[in-house]
Amino acid sequence: MYDLIGDIHGHADELRALLAHLGYWPDASGVPRHPSGRQVIFLGDYIDRGPKIRETLQLVRGMVAGGAALAILGNHEYNALAFWQQDPAGGYLRPHKPVNILQHVRTIEEFRSKELFAEWLDYLDWFLTLPLALELPGLRAVHACWEPSQLAYLRQQLPGLRLTRAFLLRASRPGSPEFTAAEIVLKGREDRLPGGLTFADKDGHRRSRMRLRWWQNPATAPSYAAYYLEDLAELRGQPVDFSHLDPSYYQDDTPVFFGHYWLRGTPQILQPHAVCLDYSVARGGQLIGYRWDGEQTLSADKLVWVA
Repeated sequence: MYDLIGDIHGHADELRALLAHLGYWPDASGVPRHPSGRQVIFLGDYIDRGPKIRETLQLVRGMVAGGAALAILGNHEYNALAFWQQDPAGGYLRPHKPVNILQHVRTIEEFRSKELFAEWLDYLDWFLTLPLALELPGLRAVHACWEPSQLAYLRQQLPGLRLTRAFLLRASRPGSPEFTAAEIVLKGREDRLPGGLTFADKDGHRRSRMRLRWWQNPATAPSYAAYYLEDLAELRGQPVDFSHLDPSYYQDDTPVFFGHYWLRGTPQILQPHAVCLDYSVARGGQLIGYRWDGEQTLSADKLVWVA
């Protein structure tokens, strides 16, 4: 079966500890492998923020190449591809402005020498081989949001749900269908905050849009605090204005695993068939895994982390 692991962000030591806890030990070639033949599924965001990005990439890529793991693309790998791809109109697809450089700076620092930069370019090519989502017998995996309509569109555009440079160019244009699909699947559904409100995100940037709990029925949310990913004091206790929201939410019985949302506190199952495995390892939280043995209804006792 599979052991699913959330956002790593360059925390190779925590990854090795979690793999060992799950029973993966290096074989003769150094690839961590489970003696029973289980595989890891990595949910994206291998780079940026952490202290050992290169080591993380070596470990994840080695496990994928050795058949010990599968991996999908995260929004940080997607952003990196756009950051380093030149725009025919000038500059880069992801502009090199301070906010984007700051998000990517740890990766830039780690690969700044001439020899290592060539290695980094090879990793960018490797990112293009990673699918945007996986649908396997009995489970689904995506970095941020399992949105059936957007995934159906992406499957039409991208064989195997793997990015191309041409798609990246089209997806860099806000308002294009490629932009919308990539944003939702890799970064999640969002809503504009009411009343012109803004908030400071984890990096201190002011935002006017808030990520939504797409796995939850919005009609059952008693307030904004129950449907938004951030609890804003200005909105506490206020009922959600659903008139402009997409009322769809994840209702399938197939378990879906994802990361991305920087949750804090004790890891938990979000609903019987959905679980987030990102508990902010890059902000002092834990690197989280889920040991999946084929069950349809997810269980909190299958969540795994190393204290």
